[in-house]
Amino acid sequence: MTELRHLQLVILSIAKDIDELCIKNGIEYSLNGGSAIGAIRHHGFIPWDDDLDIQMTPPNYRKFIQVCREQLNTEKYYFEEGLVDWPLDFCKVKLKGTYMEEVEGYAGKQNQLGIFIDIFRVDGGAPTKIGRAWQYICARYRTAFLMRKRGYKSASLVKKIAMALSFPQYLYPIGQFFQHEKEKYNGEETGYYAFLSERTSYRHAFCRKEVFEGTLRVPFEDINLPVPILYDEYLKIVFGDYMKLPPKEEQVPAHHKRIDFGKY
Repeated sequence: MTELRHLQLVILSIAKDIDELCIKNGIEYSLNGGSAIGAIRHHGFIPWDDDLDIQMTPPNYRKFIQVCREQLNTEKYYFEEGLVDWPLDFCKVKLKGTYMEEVEGYAGKQNQLGIFIDIFRVDGGAPTKIGRAWQYICARYRTAFLMRKRGYKSASLVKKIAMALSFPQYLYPIGQFFQHEKEKYNGEETGYYAFLSERTSYRHAFCRKEVFEGTLRVPFEDINLPVPILYDEYLKIVFGDYMKLPPKEEQVPAHHKRIDFGKY
């Protein structure tokens, strides 16, 4: 077994525990991004993928945080809430007794660098084009500041400039303003959802609300996991022709450098 396949199977075991917890508590979620592509195109992990991401609408996301605080097996996992336990605006469930060094460096406290699954929030999107453009700008500016706090090192000049110019958000009211502009449509019936805590261009950042009005369980490795009910529309918005394989040189793991599986 290759190290990559070993990693995939350990991540799958985490996904099974999260799935069980969500079913038990009536929390609806779906596979996110490349994990959803893997489910539809490969019926499991994309062969070269080294992570698994899930996403939730705001009410489910808030409930998931509460459930993890109260019910997650703390002997096996530790939970990192976005903006509370680590700088970025999404959550992580990490496997204790393991170690994974990410390509991007910092991912939490040194004793909490276990193999993980990311949990993203799908935010409510503004009802107008101008509103969505402003919401996206605020979200990118907010993310630039959070990446700065994280200690992220980028080779991109644009990202370096954005992070450098984000310093006013060290003033709490300014930071909260941009966080509010990002999240202010959560709970409102605007007809749109937005992917604002991920690396997404404006063109791929918004979708119709109907895309996430339910899920569909599809084969993923040896279990069934949920994808958005309108997964084809979702994946085309974010990726375009998602059934087409990328060039061979791009078929490589993107997230990890070094792994210790511990007893797993």
